[in-house]
Amino acid sequence: MDAATLNLLTLALGIVGFGCLAWPIFQRLSGRAPAPEPGSTASLRSPLWWLGFTLTVIAIVLQRVASQHATGG
Repeated sequence: MDAATLNLLTLALGIVGFGCLAWPIFQRLSGRAPAPEPGSTASLRSPLWWLGFTLTVIAIVLQRVASQHATGG
């Protein structure tokens, strides 16, 4: 895979990852998702949030690989 393709792949993964990270927060702030009860152990870290976190980390790693390919390393 060449560096340009890796850059496009990392951009797409980054956008999808950020969307997955931000969606639960946006839902809570807009009032579409209920707020947890006081003292509840519920958090914003839903499976969707973890998917977004994982995709974002993968995008960062692939971006580093793409930059090393671009410099010939």
